[in-house]
Formats: sequence, C-alpha cells, structure tokens
Amino acid sequence: MVDAGLGAGPSLAELLTGASLALARWGQTKRDVHAILLTHTHTDHAGGAIPIARATGARVLVPARGWAQAADPWWQEHHILPRAVRDELVTHFTGDVADHFRRKAMPELFASGAGIDWRLVEDGDEVPIGRYLLKAFHLPGHDVAHLAWVDERCRFAFTGDLLAARGTALPWYPPNAGGVDGYTSSLRQLSELALELICPGHGAVYRGATDISKLCRSTQRMISEREKQLLAALIAGPKSFAALDNLIYAESVREVIPWASSVTVAHLSRLYQIGLVSKLENGLYIAEPIAAERHLRKMED
Repeated sequence: MVDAGLGAGPSLAELLTGASLALARWGQTKRDVHAILLTHTHTDHAGGAIPIARATGARVLVPARGWAQAADPWWQEHHILPRAVRDELVTHFTGDVADHFRRKAMPELFASGAGIDWRLVEDGDEVPIGRYLLKAFHLPGHDVAHLAWVDERCRFAFTGDLLAARGTALPWYPPNAGGVDGYTSSLRQLSELALELICPGHGAVYRGATDISKLCRSTQRMISEREKQLLAALIAGPKSFAALDNLIYAESVREVIPWASSVTVAHLSRLYQIGLVSKLENGLYIAEPIAAERHLRKMED
C-alpha cells in the first residue's frame, strides 16, 4: 500500500472496505498487505498508517525527515503552518491546528504506535516489492520530506502530491519545505526520469512519457502564474498580505484550510530573497518597480 489516507471518521472504514474489495479481485485479503510506503507524512496520507498497520501487520516505511511531523504536534504545526505564516495570519486566525488534526485526520501520532514495525527511509534507499524495486527520490517542495517511489527499470512512480493531478487543489507548498525553488527543482528532477506511468496521491493515473512531461510543465506553469499575479499586483502599488493572499486561494478555501496561505508566504519569501519585494513597517508589501517589471517581462517571454 502506498500512503494510508486519513485516520479518523468514516473515511478509515471506507478505505479499509475499498482496499478489501480491491484485494479480493486478486484473491487476497488485507492480511496480505505487508508494507505501507509513505510519500510524506501529511495527515491525508499518513493519518491512517497506525490503524491500517495494526489491521494488516504491515511494516511502515516513513520518510526520515517526516517522522517528527507525524510524531509530535509541535512539529506538525511547524511544517503545516510555519511561524512566518502564522505571523501574517495573527489578526484573523486563532485556530488550533494540532487539535484540528487530532479530531479530524490523525488521532494517533506515530510516537504512540507501539509495536508497529517502523522503517525510516532516506533519499536513495531501495525497497524490493515482489518483482519491483522501488527507489526513494527526495523531492521536496510540497513537504520538506516528500518522496517519490520510483521503479527506474519499469519506469513508473508513485508521486505523492508533487504534481497538480486532476481533481486536486495542488500545488501547495509552505516556505519551509524547500520553497518555490525547491519545488520547481523537484519537478525538473521528476521530468528527467522519463517515466511511462505515474500514480499521484490524488486523482487519476497518468500513462505515457508525453502526458507526464506535460503534467510536470503544467504544474510549473501554475507556480509561475502565481508569481506573476503577485508581482503584477505589487507593481501597481503597495498591498496588504490579505490582498495578495486572495490572489492565490479564495477566502472560502482559506477559511477551511488556513495553511493555504503558506503558498503566498513562500512566493513572497522568494521575491524578497531575490530583491524584488520588501515589507514596510506598516505591514504592506511593495515591489522595487524597475527590477520587478523586468522580471515580470522575462517570465512572460
């Protein structure tokens, strides 16, 4: 099993039922699941790892850099809603992220998973699974520990949440997971593998090197378009963080998932680092007009 879904509510029962039905078509049961490979430790991918491991007896392979996020509430909040993001949201966000995850997505942290066979995975580690050999590729951006599991001989991969596959709100990326540049670097690395089949963490399977390459490029375009929108708005004049945030995700989305604002912070951090944007003492963001306009024109060429 690759990724384990949510760990709370009806979703877990649905997941186990769905898995049992799929396995039955191959003459197997859930007890035949011997390994759970995680692409990353966000709650919608790792929340069900403990109960599913208990139900199946499977060992769980965890990205080493993602262990703390799934084991410790402080680190979980740090990765999902970094301090830089919380500082921007301080006037209108008072929720408890850790409590939200305990109630709705991941009631059991990995630190409480006594008796489970945990295996920590590093970049480059290889795991033989039947006739396949899956290699862990560290591809940060969506998450600091994000992996793709790749069979280089058969040219297929489980890509987690790196790609903006059909039916998702991706790409999402916090500033402390590699930032915008880390994400785009991971996209380049994945596209260079010349894969013939990919299984995203959400949405449909993609087949064919051409379609997969297009998906990598379209994900990159989504990221670039966000930067263009922010720069264009700032060239027109100083803006508040809230005004810039509205360009990336709708307010209705951020009311449900306040960590959506991490994307805005990731872009502003990059633009600050390359000298195009700064923040005034009154909290407004401004662009250095000549350099920002030149950069924007270059992006549009």
